[in-house]
Amino acid sequence: MSEEAVPTVAEVVESWNVPAEATVAARIRNNILVAIERGYDDPQLVADLAVGPLVMALGQLEVDLADARRRIAELERAVEAKG
Repeated sequence: MSEEAVPTVAEVVESWNVPAEATVAARIRNNILVAIERGYDDPQLVADLAVGPLVMALGQLEVDLADARRRIAELERAVEAKG
């Protein structure tokens, strides 16, 4: 049986596939990598460091989605009024 190398915490974080257009997610990942470089490499701590920014990003997405829905509804009403 061959032993597989266990990835480091940094390698796991670096492997997260973050789309190039996802600037907030990339910033969160990069900030976590900086923390790891500074010695904060306990997996539980890394998870804790990720949760706060992720909750804030999710909250912003919710606000933006609600705003987009409102604007779509306004546009639909305007189109119906002209139709």
